[in-house]
Amino acid sequence: MEKLFGIDVSHWQGDMSIEQARNERDVKFAIIKAAGADDGKYKDSKFENYYAQCKAIGLPVGAYYYGNAKSVTEAEQEADHFLSVIAGKQFEYPIYYDVEGKMLNNSRGVLTDIVIAFCDRCEKAGYFVGVYTSDSHFQAHVDDDRLQRFTHWVARYSSNEPVTVHDIWQYGGEHNYIADKTICGRTVDQDFCYRDFETEIKKAGLNGFSASAGDETKEPEVSEPEGSTLDLLYRTMKDEFGGGDARKAALGSRYNEVQDVINHIDKASVQELVDEVWAGKYGDDEVRRTILGSRWQEVQDAINAGNKKYYTIKSGDTLSGIAAKYGTTVNAIAQLNGIENPNLIIAGDTIRVK
Repeated sequence: MEKLFGIDVSHWQGDMSIEQARNERDVKFAIIKAAGADDGKYKDSKFENYYAQCKAIGLPVGAYYYGNAKSVTEAEQEADHFLSVIAGKQFEYPIYYDVEGKMLNNSRGVLTDIVIAFCDRCEKAGYFVGVYTSDSHFQAHVDDDRLQRFTHWVARYSSNEPVTVHDIWQYGGEHNYIADKTICGRTVDQDFCYRDFETEIKKAGLNGFSASAGDETKEPEVSEPEGSTLDLLYRTMKDEFGGGDARKAALGSRYNEVQDVINHIDKASVQELVDEVWAGKYGDDEVRRTILGSRWQEVQDAINAGNKKYYTIKSGDTLSGIAAKYGTTVNAIAQLNGIENPNLIIAGDTIRVK
């Protein structure tokens, strides 16, 4: 196919008009920064705006995620974050893992494992996935033989094409040896595409498209995050999974177990939350503060003002021994905890002793 001219944009381009850019330079596609992890996990402030602009004028669009993973586990978490940000949207171009910055401090083998883990996670969620980095980084920092099944978007600011086999060449940004580096008065990264992604993606039913209808929206299957309910609560309250439909898509079948606890915290009495804190339900310190959110202060005040004491039963404990340790009686502990048989207690259970 004839090469197509496109751009890639993020918050660095500010309030640029995509329609004006298309009219000024005959832009045929745009790849938008959706999110990243190089400053904590975040959503790019201009992603929604640029995506909406592209859709409004019918401009094919892709997305990318600026990575920062140091392990396969972190790469999978970044993929889950990316998927939560782009959930429910359609992309005529691939979604990419942007591999640069501190990620290059990883060894060649580890970085290759990281890239594969991220791309696998997104691919299994129903997306056409690619890798972005510079020509030299593809040569020196990853084992590119292991990355051949993912499409390559290669940066090389030169009048000569990259050595690395590629479907998109980012030929200019701050330095541009082929064309004016500015569009709409702003410096913009510029690209040539050599592959008909839109046809392939729609035909395969990827990136939010239906294979049977070509352009009907479907919900991509999103990998469900691993971890305990407490861990997912904490990550949710840190806004890692977004809100509304994005949160539902990111948490998958685990959405209800997390959302039910959030709703419970909102409606429960202070005393009920205090009892649950003492039982260890919400973790400690910063985790507890984050999960309880706006309820934390009133719960903490009640804890500080109260004199309740709790004890976690250990193997070999007896209720009489616990009662003696805390200066109380077996009957008193049994009544506080609804224990019907004082001779039957279970190691690991937390009981109130005062």
